[in-house]
Amino acid sequence: MAVKVEQVQAALTSLQAGDLAEAARLLGPMVPSKRHVRASTASAAPEEVDEVERWLKKIIADPTDDEAAGLLTRSYYKLRSQMPA
Repeated sequence: MAVKVEQVQAALTSLQAGDLAEAARLLGPMVPSKRHVRASTASAAPEEVDEVERWLKKIIADPTDDEAAGLLTRSYYKLRSQMPA
């Protein structure tokens, strides 16, 4: 599935605003197949959110990179796992 830079940018903006659910919702349509992810019982760890932010910036910088699709999928699942139950 193609990376939609505008959606990734919108997800990054939502993430930076602290809205993990919206960021995951924006990335979801670009993830090829979805699996169940257990929601976290704690608040999102800042280092986890920072990691996703770095990944999204890397995708935006070069959406044609071979790693872009994998980083997008990892970002989506990392966000889903960090969202409170």
